[in-house]
Amino acid sequence: MHHFRRYDLIKEVMSMEDRNVILMNLPTAVRGFVCLGQDGEPLIVVNARLTREQNRKTYDHEQRHIENGDMENTDYHEYGGE
Repeated sequence: MHHFRRYDLIKEVMSMEDRNVILMNLPTAVRGFVCLGQDGEPLIVVNARLTREQNRKTYDHEQRHIENGDMENTDYHEYGGE
């Protein structure tokens, strides 16, 4: 039987830089995404079902999308869509 050390994921996620971050139960195939919040600022959503390390990688990935201006680029498709 494995004993996993619990950590305060919400506190850690909310302290990630100065971005708005939401921890949400998503399908495990979805690591996270970025969208615009009600205030018009980028909002990063990370999957509560994944590990702290996975969420940190997802956060960093989504932050790069914000920094690269991908949200404003209508031609950008993460997975090569149309």
